[in-house]
Amino acid sequence: MIEVAGEEDPGLYQDLLSLEVELDDEMAAMAILRLSMRRQPDGRWTYLDDERFAVFNDMTVNAGFEGVAEPLFGGYVTQLRPWFDPEPGNCVLEVWAMDATVLMDRQERIKDWPDKKDSDIALEVFAAHGLDARLGDTVLDTRVVHDRAVSTILQRETDIRFLRRLALRNGYECFVEGETAFFRPPRVEGERQPVLAAHFGADTTLTSFSAEVNALPPADVAAVQLDRLNKTVLEEEATVSDSALLGDRDLAALLPAGQEPGRVWVGMNAATGSAEMAALCQGLYQEGAWFVTAEGVVAANKYGHVLRPRQPVTIKGVGETFSGDYYVTRTRHVFGLEGYSQSFRAKRNAVFPTGDERFAGGGGPDLL
Repeated sequence: MIEVAGEEDPGLYQDLLSLEVELDDEMAAMAILRLSMRRQPDGRWTYLDDERFAVFNDMTVNAGFEGVAEPLFGGYVTQLRPWFDPEPGNCVLEVWAMDATVLMDRQERIKDWPDKKDSDIALEVFAAHGLDARLGDTVLDTRVVHDRAVSTILQRETDIRFLRRLALRNGYECFVEGETAFFRPPRVEGERQPVLAAHFGADTTLTSFSAEVNALPPADVAAVQLDRLNKTVLEEEATVSDSALLGDRDLAALLPAGQEPGRVWVGMNAATGSAEMAALCQGLYQEGAWFVTAEGVVAANKYGHVLRPRQPVTIKGVGETFSGDYYVTRTRHVFGLEGYSQSFRAKRNAVFPTGDERFAGGGGPDLL
Protein backbone atom coordinates (compact mmCIF):
# COMPACT_ATOMS: atom_id res chain seq x y z
CA MET A 1 0.00 0.00 0.00
CA ILE A 2 1.47 3.32 -1.13
CA GLU A 3 0.35 6.65 0.29
CA VAL A 4 1.57 9.98 -1.05
CA ALA A 5 0.67 13.29 0.63
CA GLY A 6 -1.44 11.37 3.12
CA GLU A 7 -3.68 9.49 0.71
CA GLU A 8 -3.76 6.28 -1.28
CA ASP A 9 -4.75 6.41 -4.96
CA PRO A 10 -5.97 2.97 -6.13
CA GLY A 11 -5.45 4.06 -9.73
CA LEU A 12 -1.71 4.45 -9.10
CA TYR A 13 -1.20 0.67 -9.04
CA GLN A 14 -2.31 0.40 -12.67
CA ASP A 15 0.65 2.58 -13.66
CA LEU A 16 3.12 1.10 -11.17
CA LEU A 17 6.15 -0.34 -12.94
CA SER A 18 8.20 -1.05 -9.82
CA LEU A 19 8.72 -0.05 -6.22
CA GLU A 20 12.09 -0.45 -4.52
CA VAL A 21 12.65 0.04 -0.79
CA GLU A 22 16.15 -0.10 0.68
CA LEU A 23 16.68 -0.19 4.44
CA ASP A 24 20.26 0.11 5.68
CA ASP A 25 21.69 0.35 9.20
CA GLU A 26 24.22 3.03 8.15
CA MET A 27 22.16 5.17 5.77
CA ALA A 28 18.76 6.75 5.44
CA ALA A 29 15.96 4.45 4.32
CA MET A 30 15.09 5.06 0.68
CA ALA A 31 12.20 4.28 -1.65
CA ILE A 32 12.10 4.56 -5.45
CA LEU A 33 8.70 4.54 -7.14
CA ARG A 34 8.60 4.07 -10.94
CA LEU A 35 5.37 5.06 -12.66
CA SER A 36 4.25 5.03 -16.25
CA MET A 37 3.18 8.60 -17.11
CA ARG A 38 0.99 9.82 -19.94
CA ARG A 39 0.54 13.16 -21.66
CA GLN A 40 -2.91 14.65 -21.21
CA PRO A 41 -4.86 16.63 -23.87
CA ASP A 42 -4.04 19.89 -22.06
CA GLY A 43 -0.28 19.16 -22.26
CA ARG A 44 0.12 18.09 -18.65
CA TRP A 45 1.64 14.74 -17.66
CA THR A 46 0.08 12.37 -15.19
CA TYR A 47 1.94 12.26 -11.85
CA LEU A 48 4.67 14.63 -13.07
CA ASP A 49 2.37 17.64 -12.76
CA ASP A 50 0.43 16.21 -9.80
CA GLU A 51 0.80 18.32 -6.66
CA ARG A 52 0.76 15.19 -4.52
CA PHE A 53 4.20 14.29 -5.85
CA ALA A 54 5.77 17.64 -5.03
CA VAL A 55 9.13 17.39 -3.23
CA PHE A 56 8.97 17.09 0.55
CA ASN A 57 5.46 15.69 0.53
CA ASP A 58 5.27 12.65 2.76
CA MET A 59 5.28 9.13 1.35
CA THR A 60 4.67 5.83 3.15
CA VAL A 61 4.78 2.19 2.08
CA ASN A 62 3.14 -0.71 3.92
CA ALA A 63 3.77 -4.29 2.85
CA GLY A 64 3.00 -7.80 4.05
CA PHE A 65 1.41 -11.15 3.33
CA GLU A 66 -2.08 -12.65 3.62
CA GLY A 67 -3.79 -9.34 4.31
CA VAL A 68 -1.47 -8.35 7.17
CA ALA A 69 0.57 -5.26 6.24
CA GLU A 70 3.27 -3.57 8.31
CA PRO A 71 5.06 -0.25 7.87
CA LEU A 72 8.01 -0.72 5.52
CA PHE A 73 8.95 2.87 4.72
CA GLY A 74 8.02 6.37 5.82
CA GLY A 75 9.64 9.56 4.62
CA TYR A 76 9.56 12.45 2.19
CA VAL A 77 9.74 12.88 -1.57
CA THR A 78 13.21 14.23 -2.35
CA GLN A 79 13.68 13.85 -6.11
CA LEU A 80 11.62 13.57 -9.28
CA ARG A 81 13.27 12.03 -12.34
CA PRO A 82 11.12 11.97 -15.50
CA TRP A 83 12.21 9.99 -18.54
CA PHE A 84 10.67 10.99 -21.88
CA ASP A 85 10.89 8.31 -24.54
CA PRO A 86 10.10 8.84 -28.26
CA GLU A 87 7.35 6.27 -27.74
CA PRO A 88 4.71 8.00 -25.55
CA GLY A 89 3.81 4.75 -23.84
CA ASN A 90 7.36 4.33 -22.53
CA CYS A 91 7.60 7.60 -20.59
CA VAL A 92 8.43 7.01 -16.93
CA LEU A 93 8.56 9.06 -13.74
CA GLU A 94 10.87 8.04 -10.91
CA VAL A 95 9.86 9.34 -7.48
CA TRP A 96 12.64 9.12 -4.89
CA ALA A 97 11.98 9.41 -1.17
CA MET A 98 14.10 9.26 1.96
CA ASP A 99 13.25 8.83 5.63
CA ALA A 100 13.03 11.66 8.17
CA THR A 101 16.81 11.79 8.67
CA VAL A 102 16.98 13.67 5.36
CA LEU A 103 15.53 16.68 7.23
CA MET A 104 18.27 16.28 9.85
CA ASP A 105 21.00 16.46 7.21
CA ARG A 106 20.26 19.82 5.60
CA GLN A 107 22.05 22.29 7.86
CA GLU A 108 25.53 22.08 9.37
CA ARG A 109 25.70 23.45 12.88
CA ILE A 110 28.47 24.72 15.12
CA LYS A 111 27.30 24.13 18.67
CA ASP A 112 28.70 23.16 22.03
CA TRP A 113 27.08 20.59 24.32
CA PRO A 114 28.59 21.10 27.81
CA ASP A 115 27.90 18.76 30.73
CA LYS A 116 25.81 16.37 28.64
CA LYS A 117 25.66 12.63 28.12
CA ASP A 118 25.54 11.46 24.51
CA SER A 119 22.05 10.10 25.17
CA ASP A 120 20.95 13.52 26.51
CA ILE A 121 22.17 15.12 23.29
CA ALA A 122 20.32 12.56 21.19
CA LEU A 123 17.05 13.22 23.03
CA GLU A 124 17.37 16.99 22.54
CA VAL A 125 18.21 16.74 18.86
CA PHE A 126 15.41 14.29 18.13
CA ALA A 127 12.92 16.49 20.02
CA ALA A 128 14.03 19.54 17.99
CA HIS A 129 12.99 17.67 14.85
CA GLY A 130 9.64 16.60 16.28
CA LEU A 131 10.58 12.93 16.50
CA ASP A 132 9.38 10.51 19.16
CA ALA A 133 12.32 9.38 21.33
CA ARG A 134 11.99 7.84 24.78
CA LEU A 135 14.81 7.34 27.28
CA GLY A 136 15.17 3.70 28.28
CA ASP A 137 13.19 2.54 25.27
CA THR A 138 14.28 3.99 21.92
CA VAL A 139 17.21 5.90 23.47
CA LEU A 140 19.50 4.06 25.89
CA ASP A 141 21.37 5.96 28.60
CA THR A 142 25.10 6.32 27.81
CA ARG A 143 25.94 7.11 31.47
CA VAL A 144 29.11 9.17 30.86
CA VAL A 145 28.74 12.93 31.41
CA HIS A 146 31.19 15.06 29.41
CA ASP A 147 32.42 17.49 32.07
CA ARG A 148 32.91 21.02 30.72
CA ALA A 149 35.83 21.49 33.13
CA VAL A 150 37.79 18.98 31.08
CA SER A 151 36.28 18.82 27.61
CA THR A 152 33.10 19.99 25.91
CA ILE A 153 31.41 18.11 23.08
CA LEU A 154 31.43 20.20 19.90
CA GLN A 155 29.17 19.72 16.92
CA ARG A 156 30.52 20.83 13.54
CA GLU A 157 28.24 18.87 11.23
CA THR A 158 24.56 18.22 10.49
CA ASP A 159 22.43 16.81 13.27
CA ILE A 160 22.19 13.28 11.92
CA ARG A 161 25.91 13.05 11.10
CA PHE A 162 26.68 14.34 14.60
CA LEU A 163 24.43 11.79 16.30
CA ARG A 164 25.81 8.95 14.21
CA ARG A 165 29.33 9.97 15.23
CA LEU A 166 28.26 9.82 18.88
CA ALA A 167 26.54 6.51 18.27
CA LEU A 168 29.66 4.95 16.74
CA ARG A 169 31.83 5.70 19.75
CA ASN A 170 29.24 4.07 22.02
CA GLY A 171 28.72 1.01 19.83
CA TYR A 172 25.16 2.25 19.20
CA GLU A 173 22.86 2.50 16.20
CA CYS A 174 21.18 5.79 15.28
CA PHE A 175 18.19 5.70 12.95
CA VAL A 176 14.59 6.79 12.39
CA GLU A 177 11.58 4.62 11.54
CA GLY A 178 8.56 6.69 10.60
CA GLU A 179 8.28 9.30 13.37
CA THR A 180 10.24 7.30 15.96
CA ALA A 181 13.96 7.88 16.56
CA PHE A 182 16.42 5.36 17.98
CA PHE A 183 19.82 5.71 19.66
CA ARG A 184 20.75 2.38 21.21
CA PRO A 185 22.95 -0.73 20.90
CA PRO A 186 22.09 -3.38 18.31
CA ARG A 187 19.31 -5.63 19.61
CA VAL A 188 21.12 -8.88 18.88
CA GLU A 189 19.11 -10.74 21.53
CA GLY A 190 15.78 -9.62 20.11
CA GLU A 191 13.11 -11.92 18.70
CA ARG A 192 14.37 -13.86 15.69
CA GLN A 193 12.74 -13.38 12.32
CA PRO A 194 11.55 -16.55 10.55
CA VAL A 195 14.37 -18.95 9.62
CA LEU A 196 16.07 -18.60 6.24
CA ALA A 197 17.11 -21.92 4.66
CA ALA A 198 19.45 -22.82 1.79
CA HIS A 199 19.42 -26.21 0.03
CA PHE A 200 16.65 -27.52 2.25
CA GLY A 201 14.37 -29.10 -0.30
CA ALA A 202 10.81 -27.85 -0.11
CA ASP A 203 11.74 -25.57 2.80
CA THR A 204 14.40 -23.64 0.86
CA THR A 205 13.85 -19.87 1.10
CA LEU A 206 17.32 -18.66 0.06
CA THR A 207 17.99 -18.59 -3.67
CA SER A 208 21.58 -17.47 -3.07
CA PHE A 209 23.88 -16.95 -0.08
CA SER A 210 27.52 -15.95 0.35
CA ALA A 211 29.58 -15.22 3.46
CA GLU A 212 33.05 -14.13 4.50
CA VAL A 213 35.16 -14.60 7.61
CA ASN A 214 37.70 -11.80 7.99
CA ALA A 215 40.38 -12.49 10.60
CA LEU A 216 42.15 -9.13 10.09
CA PRO A 217 40.12 -6.72 12.28
CA PRO A 218 41.83 -5.87 15.59
CA ALA A 219 40.55 -7.92 18.48
CA ASP A 220 41.49 -5.44 21.24
CA VAL A 221 41.15 -1.65 21.43
CA ALA A 222 43.16 0.52 23.83
CA ALA A 223 43.61 4.22 24.59
CA VAL A 224 46.07 6.26 26.62
CA GLN A 225 46.13 9.97 27.49
CA LEU A 226 47.06 12.42 30.23
CA ASP A 227 44.49 13.40 32.83
CA ARG A 228 43.97 17.10 32.16
CA LEU A 229 43.56 17.98 35.84
CA ASN A 230 46.26 16.05 37.68
CA LYS A 231 48.52 15.08 34.73
CA THR A 232 48.48 11.37 35.52
CA VAL A 233 48.53 8.82 32.71
CA LEU A 234 45.15 7.22 32.01
CA GLU A 235 44.91 3.94 30.13
CA GLU A 236 41.84 1.91 29.18
CA GLU A 237 41.22 -1.06 26.94
CA ALA A 238 38.40 -3.24 25.62
CA THR A 239 39.09 -6.95 25.14
CA VAL A 240 35.65 -8.51 25.66
CA SER A 241 32.38 -7.73 23.90
CA ASP A 242 29.43 -6.35 25.84
CA SER A 243 27.15 -7.73 23.15
CA ALA A 244 25.85 -11.29 23.12
CA LEU A 245 27.68 -13.61 20.75
CA LEU A 246 25.70 -14.86 17.77
CA GLY A 247 27.65 -18.10 17.69
CA ASP A 248 29.94 -20.36 19.65
CA ARG A 249 33.40 -18.95 18.81
CA ASP A 250 34.41 -15.32 18.50
CA LEU A 251 37.53 -14.11 16.71
CA ALA A 252 39.75 -14.53 19.77
CA ALA A 253 38.71 -18.19 20.05
CA LEU A 254 39.90 -18.83 16.50
CA LEU A 255 43.47 -17.66 17.12
CA PRO A 256 46.17 -20.37 17.02
CA ALA A 257 47.76 -21.28 20.32
CA GLY A 258 50.35 -18.71 21.38
CA GLN A 259 49.17 -15.99 18.97
CA GLU A 260 48.23 -12.71 20.62
CA PRO A 261 45.05 -10.88 19.56
CA GLY A 262 45.48 -7.85 17.32
CA ARG A 263 45.45 -4.47 18.99
CA VAL A 264 44.80 -0.89 17.91
CA TRP A 265 45.50 2.26 19.93
CA VAL A 266 42.94 5.04 19.69
CA GLY A 267 44.52 8.35 18.65
CA MET A 268 43.32 11.93 18.19
CA ASN A 269 40.28 11.37 20.40
CA ALA A 270 40.43 13.38 23.63
CA ALA A 271 38.22 12.10 26.46
CA THR A 272 37.15 13.65 29.74
CA GLY A 273 38.47 10.78 31.84
CA SER A 274 38.69 7.06 32.33
CA ALA A 275 34.96 6.44 32.04
CA GLU A 276 34.73 8.16 28.65
CA MET A 277 37.91 6.44 27.44
CA ALA A 278 36.51 3.05 28.43
CA ALA A 279 33.23 3.77 26.63
CA LEU A 280 35.08 4.84 23.49
CA CYS A 281 37.27 1.72 23.47
CA GLN A 282 34.26 -0.51 24.04
CA GLY A 283 32.27 1.14 21.25
CA LEU A 284 35.10 0.70 18.75
CA TYR A 285 35.70 -2.87 19.92
CA GLN A 286 32.05 -3.70 19.36
CA GLU A 287 32.24 -2.39 15.80
CA GLY A 288 35.36 -4.42 15.01
CA ALA A 289 33.93 -7.59 16.54
CA TRP A 290 31.65 -8.17 13.54
CA PHE A 291 34.13 -10.30 11.62
CA VAL A 292 31.60 -12.39 9.68
CA THR A 293 29.55 -10.82 6.91
CA ALA A 294 26.96 -12.39 4.62
CA GLU A 295 24.54 -11.50 1.86
CA GLY A 296 21.81 -13.35 0.06
CA VAL A 297 18.64 -13.31 -2.00
CA VAL A 298 15.34 -14.47 -0.53
CA ALA A 299 12.50 -16.23 -2.33
CA ALA A 300 10.17 -13.59 -0.92
CA ASN A 301 6.74 -15.05 -1.58
CA LYS A 302 7.82 -18.45 -0.29
CA TYR A 303 9.46 -16.90 2.79
CA GLY A 304 6.18 -15.15 3.56
CA HIS A 305 7.76 -12.49 5.74
CA VAL A 306 9.09 -8.95 5.27
CA LEU A 307 12.73 -9.26 6.33
CA ARG A 308 13.83 -6.24 8.37
CA PRO A 309 17.24 -4.77 9.18
CA ARG A 310 18.44 -4.24 12.76
CA GLN A 311 16.87 -7.53 13.81
CA PRO A 312 18.41 -11.02 14.14
CA VAL A 313 17.56 -13.93 11.87
CA THR A 314 18.60 -17.59 11.92
CA ILE A 315 20.11 -19.09 8.75
CA LYS A 316 20.46 -22.83 8.17
CA GLY A 317 21.71 -25.15 5.46
CA VAL A 318 24.99 -23.27 4.87
CA GLY A 319 27.34 -25.58 6.79
CA GLU A 320 28.20 -25.81 10.46
CA THR A 321 30.60 -22.86 10.37
CA PHE A 322 28.11 -20.41 8.91
CA SER A 323 24.74 -21.74 10.08
CA GLY A 324 23.33 -19.86 13.05
CA ASP A 325 22.11 -16.44 14.10
CA TYR A 326 22.92 -13.25 12.15
CA TYR A 327 22.15 -9.59 12.65
CA VAL A 328 20.54 -8.15 9.51
CA THR A 329 22.11 -4.85 8.44
CA ARG A 330 20.47 -4.14 5.08
CA THR A 331 17.40 -5.27 3.17
CA ARG A 332 16.26 -4.39 -0.32
CA HIS A 333 12.66 -4.98 -1.32
CA VAL A 334 11.62 -4.82 -4.97
CA PHE A 335 7.99 -5.04 -6.12
CA GLY A 336 7.79 -5.25 -9.89
CA LEU A 337 6.17 -6.87 -12.88
CA GLU A 338 8.10 -10.08 -12.10
CA GLY A 339 6.84 -10.24 -8.54
CA TYR A 340 8.36 -9.52 -5.14
CA SER A 341 12.04 -10.06 -4.36
CA GLN A 342 14.14 -9.47 -1.25
CA SER A 343 17.90 -9.30 -0.80
CA PHE A 344 19.85 -8.70 2.39
CA ARG A 345 23.18 -8.24 4.11
CA ALA A 346 23.95 -9.46 7.60
CA LYS A 347 26.80 -9.73 10.09
CA ARG A 348 27.90 -11.99 12.90
CA ASN A 349 30.39 -11.76 15.76
CA ALA A 350 31.03 -15.51 16.04
CA VAL A 351 30.93 -18.73 14.03
CA PHE A 352 29.46 -22.19 14.64
CA PRO A 353 26.10 -22.73 16.35
CA THR A 354 25.81 -22.44 20.12
CA GLY A 355 23.26 -25.24 20.38
CA ASP A 356 20.50 -22.89 21.49
CA GLU A 357 19.40 -21.89 17.99
CA ARG A 358 15.92 -22.77 16.79
CA PHE A 359 16.68 -23.99 13.29
CA ALA A 360 13.19 -25.39 12.73
CA GLY A 361 11.09 -23.00 10.70
CA GLY A 362 8.40 -23.23 8.11
CA GLY A 363 7.98 -26.92 8.82
CA GLY A 364 11.64 -27.73 8.21
CA PRO A 365 13.61 -30.22 10.33
CA ASP A 366 15.59 -28.93 13.29
CA LEU A 367 18.96 -29.39 11.56
CA LEU A 368 21.75 -27.25 10.17
